[in-house]
Amino acid sequence: MKITVPADLTHNTKEVENFLVKRTTTKTDENHNCWVVLSDEALFHKVVYEVLQTRLKLKGAFDKDIYFADAFFNWKECFQKYENMSLFSETTLLQIYVKNGKPGLKGGAFLSGLNMNEHKNIYVLIHLPRLDFASKNSKWFRALAQNGNCIEFGNDDAAGLYKFIENQLAFYMGEKKNNLTKLILDKCEGNFTSAYNEIVSLKLLYNSHEGKIDLTSLVSSIDNNSKHNPFILPGIIRTHNKEKILRFIRALKEDNVPLPLLIWIIANDSRKKLNNESEKILLSLHEIDKHLKGIIPGDPWTEFERAIINH
Repeated sequence: MKITVPADLTHNTKEVENFLVKRTTTKTDENHNCWVVLSDEALFHKVVYEVLQTRLKLKGAFDKDIYFADAFFNWKECFQKYENMSLFSETTLLQIYVKNGKPGLKGGAFLSGLNMNEHKNIYVLIHLPRLDFASKNSKWFRALAQNGNCIEFGNDDAAGLYKFIENQLAFYMGEKKNNLTKLILDKCEGNFTSAYNEIVSLKLLYNSHEGKIDLTSLVSSIDNNSKHNPFILPGIIRTHNKEKILRFIRALKEDNVPLPLLIWIIANDSRKKLNNESEKILLSLHEIDKHLKGIIPGDPWTEFERAIINH
């Protein structure tokens, strides 16, 4: 089933959930345990994952595994692994990223014949970039579109982005809000993920001042390239200067920047690369999240520093 979600709805996961419920056969969409997302926006992939995660939680506990598929990825072996575990495991969500949108000959053949009815304990979320006309008419993609929920995003233009920014700025009650919206729109050049990152930064600043901060300060923070801007952390990491990286992370900690935000920033940056190194850091961040939640002992900040330094 092909579904086109208005991009401006992605400001709120619940809005996307409600939209999908109206366009699928049942509230929980029992017949479709294969989901496909087509977008170049990391934010849109994140929102669809959150919608699916919410649905799976209603069914009970589930495990999650992440894979990065290139032309040599063994799809059959991957699915067989979970088929053999079906008698002993609960539901598993497989997130499979196909960076270039090309699963290869063997991958295409596997997806063309994929029958999710044979994998009752598996939900699969396949992440694809925006595909061209030829790719959408390939046998493997037409099979996925017919047998699963194939989600694209419409209204992802300047008008949609403007509405998205307006909705994301609902927390800001200051004057000249339209000016702030337009400034972010101009700065982000049509990129929803970039706009979202900017607004997350603004909201943290706004809340840290308990709402007592004027528009001028908010606007200046958008172009703030000081060392304490958490969104430049990936760039600092790429310098491979361990002392500089540690100083920066500890400065962020002193500024009371939430560790979950830093984890999200690094995870989001790593997903764009989709290689063995990014997979390792994503697994490390998953373990750090367990420290944060108290599931396993240890200091999450120390573990975060160690993971970043070894990245």
